Amino acid sequence: MTFADLNPQTIRAIRKSLLRFSCLDVPPRLTEAEAAEIRQFLQQLNEASDYQTLGICADSVAEAKVAMESYLKALGVDVVLNLPEKSGAIYLKFNTLKGMWYLDDYSGPSRGVLVSYHAAATDEVNGTYGPLPLDLFEA
Repeated sequence: MTFADLNPQTIRAIRKSLLRFSCLDVPPRLTEAEAAEIRQFLQQLNEASDYQTLGICADSVAEAKVAMESYLKALGVDVVLNLPEKSGAIYLKFNTLKGMWYLDDYSGPSRGVLVSYHAAATDEVNGTYGPLPLDLFEA
């Protein structure tokens, strides 16, 4: 499916599939087929959006950095994050419009990636999906 195939009905179907991750603390383990489908859906919404924000809850800065860089690369943003050392669980956020990140301590139970899409012309694309697996886009 290409960007041209993303009519409102297709977008609604993609959103419905991704909404199954909402309100989870930890993303479920996915089969390779499920992971491939989710990667395709995220990339399709990416093509229809103006920019994205990603939020990651992880056990360490290193784990969050690998996840963030792999998600961003898959979404067309090639960046190497220069993050400070920090111990313990963290929250990392990245805004692709501004190219900026935010890092803080995190004490909650959630782990995974939240991806938010922002589009001015296609309101159906706007939304937040996840938590998704940290390693979804890792090679």
